[in-house]
Parts: sequence; structure tokens; C-alpha cells
Amino acid sequence: MKFLFVFTFFCAIIVGNLFSSDAKLKLIPKQKTAKVLKSVAYATIRSTVMGTYSRLEEKETIYQTCSDEFPSMPGDFPCNFLDFTGTTDQVNVQSEISDGEFAEGRDPEDINPSGNIRFKISKEKSRNLNGNVILLGEGESKLSLFYHPKGQISHYLFQNTIVIFVWKPSLENSQLSHLYFVKVNRDYFPEEVKEYTF
Repeated sequence: MKFLFVFTFFCAIIVGNLFSSDAKLKLIPKQKTAKVLKSVAYATIRSTVMGTYSRLEEKETIYQTCSDEFPSMPGDFPCNFLDFTGTTDQVNVQSEISDGEFAEGRDPEDINPSGNIRFKISKEKSRNLNGNVILLGEGESKLSLFYHPKGQISHYLFQNTIVIFVWKPSLENSQLSHLYFVKVNRDYFPEEVKEYTF
């Protein structure tokens, strides 16, 4: 009996640790989505993802997964792309791969066994946001990443989800405050919004 209690206790701890980050992911009620999306200038975000970016320069970098502080990121978002210059260091990254609800069955090693990933930088700035644009992957697995003019990521598009990054204003280092996961229709109008608070 004592063994069963100890075994159950440790299982609960392990399961709790596995799902603790996603437990902080909450659905925004429909009546509040307009206010939330207005606060992050969703009209500007929508205009950037609707744009086409054809003048591209190809580069390569090492894939770095996000730390346990992050929820499951659609499309296996590499956390070394939090900043266009690669200088954002206040969010820890780790080398092991964590699959999540949005990225089930996908492993960066399947895309490129060396751990390196190819990406394309647009020579054109994003529409209305006037920041850099990076395209990562091809077809169904493509991520379109959009940056603020100062270099931090604003948002990215993966299939029917736009992930919006909200940064705390700071004189020294900017830190992430929230993530919004916006499920969109084919015209990029929002259907559902989930919020993750750091």
C-alpha cells in the first residue's frame, strides 16, 4: 500500500511537470477577444501576414528549442529566432526537443539531421510594421516570422495559427510578458484566442 502511494505521488509530479507550461494557456472568452486583439494592433499583424515577400536571401543557423518556460509552440518554433539579431538572451533555451500539442509527430531532426536549419530573409520590410521578415521551412511546415523595427519578434504564422509576442518595455533588456495564440480562418480573421502569461 505504501509503495502504491509513493508510486502515485511520483507519477503525479512527473505529469504535473510535463503539463505545467500548457496549464497556463487559457482561452480568452469571445466577448473579450476584440479588446485583446486591439491591444496588440491585430489589424497591423493581419496586414503583414497577408503580404507577399519574394526578394529573399538564404542563410543557415543551428536549431534551438524553447525552454520549459514556453508552452508548446506551433511549428516547432526555434527560440533563437526571438530576436532578429540573435541577441535576446533573457529567455533560456535548451538543446532537447519537446513535442507539444501543436507540433505532434514533428521533429527538427527529420527536417535537417545535422541540427542546422535553412531560412530566408526578405529584402523587403513587412507591410505597416516596417520590420524584418524571415521565412522558415516550406509548404505545410512553413513559418513566416515578423519582427519589430528594433529586432524583437512581433509574431509568426504557422498554418492557421498566428502567435503574437508581447514584450515588457524595459530600458535594459526586453522580456516576454504574454503570448497570444490566434486561430485564424483563411482570410486571417480570428476565430479563437488563447493567452499564455510568463
